[in-house]
Amino acid sequence: MTHIDTKARLFYIALTFLARAAAQTGAWTLPVALSTGGQGWEAAAAMDENGNSLALWDERTSEDHIWARSKPSPGNWGRAAQVSPGPLGLQTTLVFPAVRISAGGFATAVWTDADGVWTADRLSTGKWNPPQLLIPGVSNPIFVMNSRADAAVAWTVGGPTDPNSAVMAVVRPAGGSWSSQQTVAIGVHITADHAGIGENGAAIVTWESYHAVCTVDGCALSDFRLFASRQDAGTSAWAGSGVLLGPDNDSHDARVALDSHGRAMLVALSGSGAYTSSTQGSSGGAWSPFNTVVDPQSISIVSDLASDNAGDVTMVYESIGFSTSQALAVGGSISGNAWSPPMVLSGSDTSVGQIYFVLAPSGAALAVWLSSSATPEIHAVVRAAAAGIWSNPVTVSVPGSSEIGPEAAAVNAAGDAIVVYSGYNAADVHTEYASNYTP
Repeated sequence: MTHIDTKARLFYIALTFLARAAAQTGAWTLPVALSTGGQGWEAAAAMDENGNSLALWDERTSEDHIWARSKPSPGNWGRAAQVSPGPLGLQTTLVFPAVRISAGGFATAVWTDADGVWTADRLSTGKWNPPQLLIPGVSNPIFVMNSRADAAVAWTVGGPTDPNSAVMAVVRPAGGSWSSQQTVAIGVHITADHAGIGENGAAIVTWESYHAVCTVDGCALSDFRLFASRQDAGTSAWAGSGVLLGPDNDSHDARVALDSHGRAMLVALSGSGAYTSSTQGSSGGAWSPFNTVVDPQSISIVSDLASDNAGDVTMVYESIGFSTSQALAVGGSISGNAWSPPMVLSGSDTSVGQIYFVLAPSGAALAVWLSSSATPEIHAVVRAAAAGIWSNPVTVSVPGSSEIGPEAAAVNAAGDAIVVYSGYNAADVHTEYASNYTP
C-alpha cells in the first residue's frame, strides 16, 4: 500500500485546486424533457456505478404526485412511473423529493407531504416497491445514503415557540430495514443543521442549541452553540460532542463529510464569518481544534461539503460581492485538517447562483449553477478525481427556456454525470430537463 504523508497530500491537493481549468474532453447530451404530462417541479437525480441515471420530480396536474424516469447507459430515458401512493395526490406543493442510489443500482426516494415523510425503494431491476409513511407528522427531513445503501434520515421536532425540542433520526443498514425513531439530542431549543454518512455506515448529525425570544412580531434567535452527534454502524446510540463552537449570534450551519474509514471533517461558519474546520477519527471521540478553511470577507453560501474514500474533501460555495458573484471550490484533507487556497470554478461568469455540487467516492465531481450574466443559462464543470483538474464551464441548457434554474445533479465514480434543470417550454408549461455527461 502506498502512503502519502500530510505535507505531500496537502501539496497534491493544492496542485489540484490551483491548476488552471482544462478543456473538457467528454460530452454532454442535448437536454431531454423529463416531465411531459403536466407541470414538473422540485427534481432530484442519482446515478449508479454503471452510469444508469434516475430522476424524480413532483408532477403537478390536477393532483401532485412523485414521478420517476430512468435511463440506462447507454440508452434513452424510459417511460415515467408514479412513485407516490394512491390517486388522491400529495395534498401539498412543498414536496422536496430526494433520491440516492447505491453503486449496484438500489435506489431510495424520500419526500414530504401533509402526512409526513414518505419513502420508497427501487430495486436494481428497476421495479419500485410500494411507498411507506416513514415518519408521520414530520417535515424538512435530512436524508443521506452511501454507495452501499446504508442510510439515515434526521429531523427536528419543535421550534422557537416550543420549549421542548429534539433532533431525531432513523437509520437503515444496507439490505436491512429502517429503525424505530431514535433521539439524537434533546433540549429547550435545538435544531438540526446537516448530516453525513461514510462508506462504512458511520453517520453524523450536526445540530445547534439556541436562545429564543418570541413576540407577536416574531422570534429573535441568539446564542447558537454547535454540536455533533455520531452513530457508528452496528450500534444504536448517538454519541454527542459537547459544545464545539459558540455561543454566537448566528447559526453555524455546520456541514460534515466522512471518508470510507469513518474519519470525519466538519466545516462551520464561525462567529467572525470565516469557515472553520475540525476533524474526528475513525472511531469517533474528540474533535480536533478548529482551523480556518477560507474567510470570504463577503456574503457567501455553501453549496455542499463532501469527501472521497481517501479523505480528500471539497467544499463548493458562492461568493457574493456588491455587483458580482462567483462559484468557488476549496480542497482539504481530513488527515491533516489543512486546506488549499480557493479556486474560481465559474470562469468569466459574473452573476452566479443556485449552485449544486456532488462528489463520488472516487473523487470525481460535478458543480452546476445558474449563470444570469446575459441570457440565463445552466453552466457546469466536472473533475475526474481528487487529483484531476476542473474543466472549463460549459452550457448544458438549451436557449429559449424562460426562468430556468438547476434542481439536481449526480456523478458516479467513473465521472459520468447528470444535471436536471427546470424552465418553461414553448407552451408555458414548467418542465424538467435532463442532460447527461460521459467522460
